[in-house]
Amino acid sequence: MNTYFNEFTSKPEKLQGNGAYEKMPAGALCGNGDLGAVFSNDENDLIIHISKCDFWKFTPGAHNDGGIKAVGNIRIKNIDLTEYNIKQYCDEGLLKCKFGDTEIEFFVAPQNVIYFEIKSPVSANTPVVSIEMPDTCGSENSQFTENGTNCYTRKFEGENINIETAVTVCLKEIETNKSDNYNISRYCISVCTNFDSSNHTKRAIEMTSGCNYDDDKTKTREKWQKFFDSSKVTLEDKKIEKLYNMSLYLLACCMGNTKFPPGLFGNFITDDFFPWAGDYHMNYNYEAPYYCIFSSNHPELFDGYMAPLHDMSENAKRFAGFFGCRGYALPVSFGPKALDVFSQADCKEHGVLFLGQKSHAAYACVIPLMHWFSTYDKEYALENYYNFIFNVALFWEDYLVKENGKYVIKKDAAHEIPFYRGKKFRYTTHFGQVNTINAINSLGLVKLLFKGVYNMAKELNLNSEKYALWEDINENLSKFPTFIKHGKKCFRYSKFGIRWRNENTVGLQHIYPASQIGFNSGEKLLKIAKNTYFINDRRLDDNGSNSYLPAGARIGVDPEFLIEGIHQNIKEFSLTNGLFRHYGGGIENLTTIPATINEMLMQGFEGVIRLFPCWNKKSDASFTNLRADGAFLVSAELKNEKISSIKIKSLKGRPCNVDIADIKSVVRKSDDKEIEFKRNGNIISFETEENETYNLI
Repeated sequence: MNTYFNEFTSKPEKLQGNGAYEKMPAGALCGNGDLGAVFSNDENDLIIHISKCDFWKFTPGAHNDGGIKAVGNIRIKNIDLTEYNIKQYCDEGLLKCKFGDTEIEFFVAPQNVIYFEIKSPVSANTPVVSIEMPDTCGSENSQFTENGTNCYTRKFEGENINIETAVTVCLKEIETNKSDNYNISRYCISVCTNFDSSNHTKRAIEMTSGCNYDDDKTKTREKWQKFFDSSKVTLEDKKIEKLYNMSLYLLACCMGNTKFPPGLFGNFITDDFFPWAGDYHMNYNYEAPYYCIFSSNHPELFDGYMAPLHDMSENAKRFAGFFGCRGYALPVSFGPKALDVFSQADCKEHGVLFLGQKSHAAYACVIPLMHWFSTYDKEYALENYYNFIFNVALFWEDYLVKENGKYVIKKDAAHEIPFYRGKKFRYTTHFGQVNTINAINSLGLVKLLFKGVYNMAKELNLNSEKYALWEDINENLSKFPTFIKHGKKCFRYSKFGIRWRNENTVGLQHIYPASQIGFNSGEKLLKIAKNTYFINDRRLDDNGSNSYLPAGARIGVDPEFLIEGIHQNIKEFSLTNGLFRHYGGGIENLTTIPATINEMLMQGFEGVIRLFPCWNKKSDASFTNLRADGAFLVSAELKNEKISSIKIKSLKGRPCNVDIADIKSVVRKSDDKEIEFKRNGNIISFETEENETYNLI
């Protein structure tokens, strides 16, 4: 079975429901990291929606009519959609469609040009291709023709617009011929915004004049083959393997614009009215799509993540001042270029949408810290995120309260608190939440923050004056609160305030993605974690299964429980195109399967590489180049209940520790020589050299 292949055998149906659930597109998807395409149709015609990561309406306020907007539609008339088939080849970035007697080949090239070829019978009505630009939300649209190229523009400007945005779409028929009673026409469509070029219209026209269908098809295939060559997972369960690959493909379709990373719905936008304006929600939604990219060995997908955080730096400094602190604090949500969707007059915290939470900036640090520990790229860290993380640490230095030798977090809620928004919410109803002490998710995030900033600063030889304080915080941050529920000791959501919630996974996010509990944590803590985990089964939580399932692998629950959870998610929520229809967001759940499978097959976040740590040893599996903390690429195979073919490539020459019982020798690949290693129980340790591979035999 080709697990990079997908097939659509019927027209996509519009989903029924509310909000995010209703807006999830069900048709075939294609993209290049910036430009996205969604297949759809109306009663008569094929419609392909075009969207782009950087096409937003920058209207400030509580979403109003601002947010990410659709670029336009490709409409193809005279297509018989009664017979419908689309074959998708993810490892080529290619769609091959057959609608009745008409065939269409479609791909999105790396340089923001869409190509398609239409092959139709001479005897049939000739397909007609056109571009439609939405006229909603007050956009100014225009159309003209230049040298045989049809050009369409859409822009948002005026006194109520903070930043002007504009896009040009150019359509050109580049080739036409006949073969065996078929007409064959090739088209290219260029898409260029004012963020790509100040003269976006001129640039879009140039893109069509210089296009080459066959060359760009080859470049597109090479791009995706290189992407999937970076790592590979092979499972007996081909349904999961297929969704694993499709999830990574769709994430990569969204994560290519280094100034405009994907919001809630990525670049799979079909109209101007997506929930929450498609913005960046900082209390997990923005971060979640990135959970899996490092273990999957795709750190390049991180490259745009920091851009909106840097754009918010002045606001973040101002917000920290609201609470009498230095450094950075962030609201619940915002847009690119510091788009203000956070200023709300009815908010009781300085008119800004915090909703009682101070942890948003700490949550934002989770992903760059994943990048740091998995790459140890000093130059990249210094250029891209050390300053941001340092400033978030500054905030928490001031915000933490030291009592009886322990650092305590006060008035920082585990969940959003309705009291802070609107007059109808009463203080007495939310007294406990407003006065929360030691919310468990914040404890985990702050612990990771100070562990990370301390480690990074020492590696970069920076801010040595902070080391003693950071060590003290790491050693004396309050312990995770617990209580007895159903006769078992469990984690409590906060020391004072909310004890428990039966929805979402906030009470487990200190395990994942904050990485504060794992196999090294000791049986006592692991038992509490497992009690909490099973009392509140969130495998099908539409707002948190993307952290619940990987957390299970981190604490070593029954692997079949996790595999069953993946299959339940596929059955309940997955669409044919690989997306998951959830009420809580758009692309965030694309991370669920790869993050969970990666953690089941290999872990390295505690300074020890563990092979198949949460896997049914009777189920054969293998992986190539999964990335472990310490900047190691790890490959291994499990067959007939035995682990073999263990290869570890050291990217930075750091010491390597592996939990493996039966290894007799470590062989350096470059000269085929055995090197010295030490053993402590099941853990072997050896020194490595940069960019050297080691075979464990």
